[in-house]
Amino acid sequence: MAMSLSLLLSGQALLYAQDLVFDGPCDFGIVEEKDGKHVRDFEFRNDSRDTVVVCGITTACRCITGEPSFIPVPPGQKGKISLTLDPAYRSGPMKYSVVIWYRDRMVRQTVPVTADVVPMLHPVEEDHPYSFGSGLYTSHKVLPFGTLSPGESRSMFFRYANGTTEPMELRFEVEGCCARHIEIEKVLELKPDERGKLYVTLTMPYGYSGSHVNRIWPIVDGVRLENPIIVKVTTRK
Repeated sequence: MAMSLSLLLSGQALLYAQDLVFDGPCDFGIVEEKDGKHVRDFEFRNDSRDTVVVCGITTACRCITGEPSFIPVPPGQKGKISLTLDPAYRSGPMKYSVVIWYRDRMVRQTVPVTADVVPMLHPVEEDHPYSFGSGLYTSHKVLPFGTLSPGESRSMFFRYANGTTEPMELRFEVEGCCARHIEIEKVLELKPDERGKLYVTLTMPYGYSGSHVNRIWPIVDGVRLENPIIVKVTTRK
């Protein structure tokens, strides 16, 4: 059995190996987010000369967890690991590494795990917690641009949603000392329940000092709403 010494843990050698040979890829396949957590068992063959006991499984993402069996697997025999995938707020192809520990956690083996998540449409309030009225929801009430030097530009975005069953015309008016230096798409035609992402770019003008508060006023179907999105920025000295 070929192993390579990689580092020392508490004075003992931690070894990397490829003793566990899986029957095929550790692939969850196509997973529907709406179906919740998915549990799969993946079989492997012990290709070493010694009995193996899987005693730990660690992953690079909290969306995947593993349960070791702690069942001794003799040489040439088959064992399995159980993995759980939580697809919540995941979308599209996923690929993560799972580390399998054995021999009293002195040997580890890395195995790739893949899945393809089909996302679900979440309730509008989950991704857009701020209601501005007239069915408009956003992900932000304040855009903190931080500190910018004169002439420096920075972009931020917020998510928006039409929470109604009717089309919506969404316009924006920018107000404040930096208004002429704030770029934003001014007019949007939203379908019922349409959601999107809007970028705001601010270029710090010359001749300004201190902190500045600007306002982006939403106008829905010709009616200016009562509350703006606040844009905060400070001039770097």
